[in-house]
Amino acid sequence: MIMSMSMASDISPAGGERGPHTTMVGGSKPLHRFIRGEPKSTGIVMMFMGSSLFILGIPMRQDTLMSSAETFTPFWLGILFIISGLLYVLTEKNPSKQLVTASLALSIISMLGVTVAFFEFLKGILHIRQSHDYYDHYHYDYNATESGRVVVPWRKQHMYQLISLEAVFMYQSLVGMVLLIVMTSFARVALRSSKTQAIVVMQDLPSPD
Repeated sequence: MIMSMSMASDISPAGGERGPHTTMVGGSKPLHRFIRGEPKSTGIVMMFMGSSLFILGIPMRQDTLMSSAETFTPFWLGILFIISGLLYVLTEKNPSKQLVTASLALSIISMLGVTVAFFEFLKGILHIRQSHDYYDHYHYDYNATESGRVVVPWRKQHMYQLISLEAVFMYQSLVGMVLLIVMTSFARVALRSSKTQAIVVMQDLPSPD
């Protein structure tokens, strides 16, 4: 670890009164190492992805086919992304140990959520594929003695649309995971630097003369 040192420059001539010298070891602003990860830009991207997850999850929840929206996965993952992104933006505007610690904690929670959500999206794709055989329209034919089966082409297209949405959710969760890992690394480095920072005050003793 490279440690920087800054010392006070107001040293009086020999024989005169000299005040204490303050030396700061570990850098003057260690929490600003978190800013190197561009938390504002990352936060905006996270909030955009979270908003799209939440908004697109609404029509999926109302759909007749079973998808990941049945377990509200796009909603709670979107909320996690939005809150994480908002914390990143606030931390860049006002870097403090409390905000960096909160960002680190929420990033770790969000990474666990992304892991669960990824498999929920994958399970949603499998459910949609399995439901395709039963996703047909039946109508009653008054000229026949029993119901007739009608193949509706747009229903198959609708199934592929839902699968595409699930695939987009999986891609967004992977991108979010990468961003969360990067920001977690910067937050840990910043907090570790703040712990190793030390302020030493050296009081000059009077001259024996």
